Amino acid sequence: MYALRNLRSTVQAPFARLLRAAPTAAAGALFVLLALAARPGLHAAEAIPNGQGVLWKIDGAKAGVAPSYLFGTIHITDERVLDLPAPVRKAFAAAANATFEIIMTDDVRAMMGRAMVLDDGRTLDGILSPELFAGTLEAGRRYGLTENQVRRLKPWALATVFSIPQAELARGAAGTLPLDQWLQAEAQRTGKALHALETPQEQIDLFNGMAEPDQIDMLAAAVSDNAAIEAMFDDLTNAYLARDVAAIFDSMTTQTSAAGARFMELFLRRFNDARNKTMARRMEPILSEGGAFVAVGALHLPGEGGLVSLLRARGYRVTRAY
Repeated sequence: MYALRNLRSTVQAPFARLLRAAPTAAAGALFVLLALAARPGLHAAEAIPNGQGVLWKIDGAKAGVAPSYLFGTIHITDERVLDLPAPVRKAFAAAANATFEIIMTDDVRAMMGRAMVLDDGRTLDGILSPELFAGTLEAGRRYGLTENQVRRLKPWALATVFSIPQAELARGAAGTLPLDQWLQAEAQRTGKALHALETPQEQIDLFNGMAEPDQIDMLAAAVSDNAAIEAMFDDLTNAYLARDVAAIFDSMTTQTSAAGARFMELFLRRFNDARNKTMARRMEPILSEGGAFVAVGALHLPGEGGLVSLLRARGYRVTRAY
């Protein structure tokens, strides 16, 4: 708790309320981080397998078992996103259990908050180049962060904050839930059994286990894009509402620069591909019960290494439902 107390001592209201939302963003916003890190120019990308649609029906767990559904979420509080389409509402209402990447609780938020703080005696200005630290301070001011507050946070933590528009982060701090966590709250309210595909520590390790140069690259991309974050976020939201996950995925895999290509290869391998294999394996006992509703970030669905393809390779019949 020492690191968290230190953080609270350096972060005063109103940003303390915003920072409370940042651990939630780190846990659930990998879709957003990946998509925005690509600096997307979104366009239709029909060629990407399983890239059109956000709700998939899963049959074939075993004879006599009710079908399950796989739903691709986005970590956004936009009321249009929270207004679930009828097919999604129907599948969710009928499910006996609900599965998420992790189960978010106040204890998990505190755990993630502690993980975001530098605790090895260093400060951020000693890690970044003077130019990047200056840019980080400028971006931080847009969120109400002082220099002292910026200095105490890890590069990946600030990249998480800067990849979310200020208004979006403020809504989260005020209690408006993004889609994935709204679904979790609804599942709890309606008495569904809850399952998780990952542990909080595994998600923390995704960030903390990154090599520091890669964390710095991640922060540099977030700082570079932050001034245009609102427009980028709008594009991302609109693509999701159009169920065109492929357009977002395609923008991540068609980088023009060698640095951008290397950066996205790292992200796709670490944050998407490896996790997809683990998620597909851990989903099987849940699918065997039938009547499951599995909600994960939508970027886990498409592509040859996405969950739809991986589940089909495991013998399931997976068809687009919406």
